[in-house]
Amino acid sequence: MESLDQSIITDPDSEDSPENYQAFRDKEKGNNLSEFTPEQQQEIESKRKVLSSLAFFIGKDFKMPVELNKPGVGWHWDFKENVVRIDPQDLLDKPMDYLRFVISHEGGHRRISRTDFIPVETWRQPGFSFMMNAIEDPRDNNFVAENYPKFREQMDLAYETNLDLENKSKEKAKVKLGYQPRFMQAGFEYIKQWFREQKGEELAIDETLPPEVKEVITKTLEAAHTSWWTYPSHEEANQDEEFIERYAEASYKINLEQVWPEFQKLIEKDMEDQKTQELLKDMEQSQGEGQGLPQELKDKLSPEQQKELEEAIEKALEEAQKQDGQDGQPKEDEPQKGGQPIDLDSLSEELKQKIKDYIDSLPEEKRQELRDKAQKAISEFEKDLDDEIGVKMSEDPNKKAERGEKTGEKTITEEKPTAIEQPTETPPTKELEDYRQMIAETLQKDANAYEQNRREVIDIINSLENDLREIFVSRRLHAWKGGFRSGKRIDIKRRIQEKAKEISAMESRAWEKRELPSEKDYAISLLVDLSGSMRGPKINETFKAVIVLAEVLNRLSIQTEILGFNDRIYEYQKFGEDISSQARENMGGMLKEVRTDRAAYNDDGWALTQASERLATQKAKEKFLIVLSDGVPEESSKHSGAAYNLDSVVSEIVKETDQKLIGLGIGPGTEHVAHYYPNSLADVGLEEMAEKLADLIREAIANYDKF
Repeated sequence: MESLDQSIITDPDSEDSPENYQAFRDKEKGNNLSEFTPEQQQEIESKRKVLSSLAFFIGKDFKMPVELNKPGVGWHWDFKENVVRIDPQDLLDKPMDYLRFVISHEGGHRRISRTDFIPVETWRQPGFSFMMNAIEDPRDNNFVAENYPKFREQMDLAYETNLDLENKSKEKAKVKLGYQPRFMQAGFEYIKQWFREQKGEELAIDETLPPEVKEVITKTLEAAHTSWWTYPSHEEANQDEEFIERYAEASYKINLEQVWPEFQKLIEKDMEDQKTQELLKDMEQSQGEGQGLPQELKDKLSPEQQKELEEAIEKALEEAQKQDGQDGQPKEDEPQKGGQPIDLDSLSEELKQKIKDYIDSLPEEKRQELRDKAQKAISEFEKDLDDEIGVKMSEDPNKKAERGEKTGEKTITEEKPTAIEQPTETPPTKELEDYRQMIAETLQKDANAYEQNRREVIDIINSLENDLREIFVSRRLHAWKGGFRSGKRIDIKRRIQEKAKEISAMESRAWEKRELPSEKDYAISLLVDLSGSMRGPKINETFKAVIVLAEVLNRLSIQTEILGFNDRIYEYQKFGEDISSQARENMGGMLKEVRTDRAAYNDDGWALTQASERLATQKAKEKFLIVLSDGVPEESSKHSGAAYNLDSVVSEIVKETDQKLIGLGIGPGTEHVAHYYPNSLADVGLEEMAEKLADLIREAIANYDKF
């Protein structure tokens, strides 16, 4: 590695000189060296230049800035800004081997880490980004070690760095949360297992981990292992950015489809603990104000448990007082304050279970308040973890959502849903104005409607996501392909067979190479009945079903289109787009649309034809057209006649296309769906739909010719 440090520094007078570019960035950002002596500043800058060259070389980006972070803040590569930031204090305190290791690691992130394709909603899920980081770091290290042998010699530093980070994170968890979150323990365990592999040791899960964490690691370690070996070769990375992106997406899909469903279970358990913590902090606040435990809770506790809980709260209050006082002493003239996390590990399991039972008995509004607080606390702690790990693999999802994601040349948040009408003669000017006004009213935003209903069905979303993932990932990436004379690993079984046949090592074809990741396989169109017959409970339940399907399909990165219809078609999400906040707001208008005068008609046959033609343009191997309706056509004069007879249209789609057509009738009064759509669920509740839909789709894939 040392031989590379100076060889790639370009002519300082060149326009592309990394040092000239760095000087420009330093002027922009200001410097963080004011607290150091002139001699220390000189040493820091000298080492930064050497490390910059190494980062440029590995990252293959000679305009990537290598900046000085604030002292003590640490190192990271910022994906959004494309900048490596290094800790100046480390440049003084750490040996050069350590510094080279860390800068090579960060340069590796620049080379192969990509996340633009990941939906914002996926990033928003608590715990997801930490899981990604915990697997992406070993993936990055594998790539760098394979291509730069000197890096492998410094691999022990990876374990040392991770151990320090884990200990620091555990201390922070104790202070911020009052317990060790399971998802954090699982993430660090992935990194430990990767390191054991690098040392040639057998994989052995830490026996001190909680049983549920060990179970998740056991179920997902093979997938994580595949993911951190899914990266481009040196030649592929040099050849084309497309190779880098496709390997990154393949690694992400393994994490999402095979690791995340199990990892997410730990998040839910942590959420339960955090809800308990939030309730205890509320009690702590009340006790600090002279109030006791809620009577409803006291009724559930034995005298010993009441005393145990009160003592834990009192201890937390004392800690809060000390923090508020000077020199570690409480301020006598200020009231006691609440909000200090309580050590949950100090409470008995029986007591914690009774507190959770009490939470379950609270009104829905209070339970939701606790859940929101818990999610915020875990998300904030996760952000701290991500910062500590170093790589900022994605910008703040909320800011990304506000800005709107780029799709081709368009920005999703700038696009407004449009109503698509069958071509007709150009209407007179007044009619055109009325028509435009109608469209504006139809697409009236209603963000609250969508978000309020989404909260009500979040558990159904999570459950259905896990069920559908099992179906939609059947075409998994086959990471390795055999039969080569050279490669990155050897098929031991095949080589043994070759030896039995006296095939020499020079003639062996037992080597394996990774296959290039494959493309997505699915496209799904949701067609939602917005006619007047859907008024009342039917549209309320159907709207929730639309939210469930929209959220799940977008989480699974399935190509999705969402359309509404009466005697017109309304676009909410187009193929090729991730669902945006704008789309959600506009979908909230579905509840109002069924009450308008224009909702008098239900042109099912025509709308189904239009949706089918749009779906046919997609290149996916499997195409689904899902209709949510009450199944009762009421044709308008614009779209009547034999060509739009619903029975005929359904029959033609089933027989003449490769599309799987499914009818969903959500709620009472939708039994007619079963008459028109042979592959259907009719007159069912939302939870029943979620339970049965996966089986229905699985059956449609396997036996569609029978319907």
